Amino acid sequence: MQLFPATQRMATQWKNGGGITWPVAEAPGKDREFGWRLSLADVAQAGPFSVFPGISRLMGILEGRLLLEVQGYPVALLRPDGPAHAFPGDVPAFGTPQGKMVRDVNLMFDPDCFTATLEYEEAGLERLPGTALHLVLALAPLTLNGASLARLDAALLPAGTALSARGGPCWLATLKRRDKSLKP
Repeated sequence: MQLFPATQRMATQWKNGGGITWPVAEAPGKDREFGWRLSLADVAQAGPFSVFPGISRLMGILEGRLLLEVQGYPVALLRPDGPAHAFPGDVPAFGTPQGKMVRDVNLMFDPDCFTATLEYEEAGLERLPGTALHLVLALAPLTLNGASLARLDAALLPAGTALSARGGPCWLATLKRRDKSLKP
């Protein structure tokens, strides 16, 4: 298991300069800038999202509510109690915070290399060993396979590892390699 403490994250500008993101973890791909990447982002004001050609996105909300407009798709209102929202990263998208600032979690991946899900999980989580790797983002202190995670810490469990979490809620990213030549 690889740990990614929240205290060690470095804030960076969005690719388009419109906001701030905190990369959590990523893996290389083949023809794009990454195979997958999990990050947190703050949306303080209305504006366009960065475009990522050939990338699929899954977005969950940690704080606030976000009106998301993606070209060619119905407008969606995203909130903490809702599921992750899937949309293509290569079409224009525009986010408008509803009220206060929004903090979100983004799982971006190259669909030629990986399949992925992003799910909000309440306290208590079990997964048997399988062919997928799991990335857990703690929303409150929790114990994951015996390791203690603080709020917003993350951990990557490689494929073939069982997962057992106790404590607060979390976001669970599950990734399966399509291309067997890639490392997780």
